[in-house]
Parts: sequence; C-alpha cells; structure tokens
Amino acid sequence: MQIHANLRRRSEIIEEPCLVTDIIELPESEYASLYQDLIKERGYLAKRSDIDAFVDGQRCCVLVLGEGQEDGILVDTQGKSIAYLSSFIPNARTIVRNHIRQLADYVVSEGTEHTEDGRWANTYDELYYHFGANITDANGNGKLLREELQRRDEVNELIMTEDCIEINYHLAYCQNCGEGGISGTLDLLSLLGCNLYDVHFTCDDRDCTPISRLSVDMLTEEGKREWADVLSAKVESITFENESFKCKLANCDPERLRAFTEMLNGQCDAEDYERWVKSSGITYPQTEDHSPTLSM
Repeated sequence: MQIHANLRRRSEIIEEPCLVTDIIELPESEYASLYQDLIKERGYLAKRSDIDAFVDGQRCCVLVLGEGQEDGILVDTQGKSIAYLSSFIPNARTIVRNHIRQLADYVVSEGTEHTEDGRWANTYDELYYHFGANITDANGNGKLLREELQRRDEVNELIMTEDCIEINYHLAYCQNCGEGGISGTLDLLSLLGCNLYDVHFTCDDRDCTPISRLSVDMLTEEGKREWADVLSAKVESITFENESFKCKLANCDPERLRAFTEMLNGQCDAEDYERWVKSSGITYPQTEDHSPTLSM
C-alpha cells in the first residue's frame, strides 16, 4: 500500500511517497501514548527496525492504528525503536480496509476465473506488482488480507507460505470446474463433481432435507440409474447462506427430490441404500455386474 505523506522530524517536513511495509494495531492506551510521545522507545517499533529504508524509490514506513480509532500514524523508524519520522494519516483505517478489500477482490477473481481444480496461488510479488502491496505471511498486511479472504464465500481454505497465498476454492464458484461453475448450464449430475458440503435443495419453493455432503463418489452406477430423473434436473442457482449452500433446481419432481435427499441421509431401506450409495473400502466396477468387490 502506498501513501503520500508529510513526514515530520521536529520542525522539518519531508514530503514524499511512502510504502507501508507493515501495519500495527495497538490498544487504545498505547496508541494514545505514541501519539503524545513519538520519540519514546517502543518495543513493537524495535521489532521492525530491520526493514529496508527504501524500495523502488519509496520510503518504507510502518502504519500504526489504534483500537477504536479511525486515524493512524505513519512512522519511519530509521532503524531505531522510535518514530524518527512520522505523519498523522486521517481516515487511515478506511484507507487500509479499502486497500485490503481490493487485494482480496483481485485474488478471488483470479483464482475462480482460472483454476480448473479449485486450487490457485497468488504470489506476493504479483500483488506488489499490481498494487504496490507489501504482503508477507508474517506482517500485518498479510494478516489483514488473510482475515478478509477467510470471510469470502468462495474460499474453502487457504495457506500463506513464504512466497504466496495458496487457496482452495469451493468449486461451485469456479468457472472452469464442473461444467462451468455456477455460471454454466448445469444439471445435478454435473454438480456432483463440485464436492459441496451442507447443501439444501429446493424445487418449486419447496425445501428438502439438507445433506451433509455432495460429491462425485457418492453414488454407485445403479444409484445413478435409479435416480437419473433427479440427477438430470437443471441447476437454476447456487447461493451460500448461513454457512451452507442452497441449490435451486428446475424440471424436477419435488417428491422425488425429497426422496433423493432422504435416501442420501440414510432414510430409506438399508438394502436400497447399500445398492445406491457407495461405502468406503468397496470397489464398484463400471460394468453391468454391480456386485461390490472388496478392495485389498
């Protein structure tokens, strides 16, 4: 993140572009103490005294925010544990929030548009090149970006390494997964490749029993034939509400859909469940003989 600031050193003012290499958020009392005495030695500034002085002609600084405070203080430590140069930044929190959201928007857009298996990585160098963002797995910028990404519906899980952000996306949001993601023309059978969890199906405004998991390896070949009419139903929309997916289907008998979801939850005859739903430890051959054989 880049900020153009008037940095002060006693009576001297230095006006130049600055690169925010880290962000610190302090308790309200400690922030007030820094505001009142900028030349007092601070342990949290000493920990950041080894940052580069300049990068690409920009002065490297630390942005200090206070708990419950909208404004902030931009600090250049000059390798010391004091605010050797400083600038008051109005609306600093809003500036940071907007910047982090912009980064998250870019990361999610790149990942969901280009991944073919739900996995994608964005390097820190890439984020710096496009946004002037100094992101690492250890600094405050990276912490805020990680928290923002974890709030996004598209993100299943993420890891921040030394070089990049590695993300696994929910496949329903990925354009190149499962017949084109939610933007394509899907039927329920195609959706089985998306590995969704906590799914609520609805048809003709009638909700069905939620199922805990929907995946490509759930049904046997016999099960796919038995429920072919339900699996051919068209997916009108997929939304993420209250930490679960809601899938609206068209061209489907609501009673058959209800029976299908109950079957997946084990609410059917045990013999039928064994024929239609795969069990772990059993290999199901893709032939006309659908008798299971044990895996060794």
